[in-house]
Amino acid sequence: MSLKLETVAKVIRGQIIESVHFGSIAVVDAEGRLLYGVGDPYMVTYLRSSAKPFQAIAAVESGAARAFGFSSSEIAIIAGSHSGEDKHVETVKSIMDKIGLGPEHLKCGVQTPIGQSVSEPQPEEKYTVLHHNCSGKHAGMLAMAKFKSLSLDDYLSPDHPVQKLITETISDICHYPADKIAIGIDGCSAPVHALPLYNMAFGFARMVTPNTFPAGKAQAVSTVYMAMMDHPDMVGGTGRFDSLIAETPGEKIIAKAGAEALECFALPDRNWGAAVKIIDGSRRALFPVTVELLYKLGVRSRGEEISKFHRPVIENWRKIEVGVIEPGFELKEVDHE
Repeated sequence: MSLKLETVAKVIRGQIIESVHFGSIAVVDAEGRLLYGVGDPYMVTYLRSSAKPFQAIAAVESGAARAFGFSSSEIAIIAGSHSGEDKHVETVKSIMDKIGLGPEHLKCGVQTPIGQSVSEPQPEEKYTVLHHNCSGKHAGMLAMAKFKSLSLDDYLSPDHPVQKLITETISDICHYPADKIAIGIDGCSAPVHALPLYNMAFGFARMVTPNTFPAGKAQAVSTVYMAMMDHPDMVGGTGRFDSLIAETPGEKIIAKAGAEALECFALPDRNWGAAVKIIDGSRRALFPVTVELLYKLGVRSRGEEISKFHRPVIENWRKIEVGVIEPGFELKEVDHE
């Protein structure tokens, strides 16, 4: 695989550029027009957790969410990567209670919560599968399996009907052939889907433009994106990037990060979607580059709370400021004439 490398962030220590990060960006409207690009907007990578809104749409469209009476906040947590705060654990437990299953059915594993401060480490055995950031997604998958009377033990198999339904949903929403979607295994053991950044951005644009779908799917798409709009705290958590940019003043936005430095977001007022990928998978450059993109698009103003993500200071072990991560790139408008 050849990559078109373009610098999107620099790591500066003192007066010297110590490191650089390469990246690619695609901004697409709901009609499928590539509006802006950086690097290679058609590079193929895994959706990772940025797929969760699409996986949640599958849970709603299947009829499981309605049958079990899921609330809007429960749908939002299925679409999110939560921080393992008490409210998150309680919400996932509520889903499991409604579908009549217990935590032992969740096969995401046990993870120290994203919200747990690394400066205050806790023994891992303090946590359960409910604290895992993907437990909401897994609960949604189990809900589909239970609703359709499918096997539960192998719900993560790529050949399971639930996973095939999810792949078909991603294919449909992102307008990318299902047989071209490469399947890997995510950190939580669920199948993960690879497709071009362009199609990820297209999918997020379509997600906030439900009228591009037939009536049944349109309702499911609208239900998920409105749940994410109404409950950004369930999509991420306290102080988390995806939650914070949705809560700050400015244009409406829903965002969903994925592992290995991927960020996807949608702008409902414009019917646009975007995908940002840092090539080396380094998360330290992801949020600065995403905020820079939001500034360049005029979606957010400088000086807001998200500015702390824009040019993060590098400190040494004595908390002395020794450098900064500086995002910077040319956002190229695509000429369609």
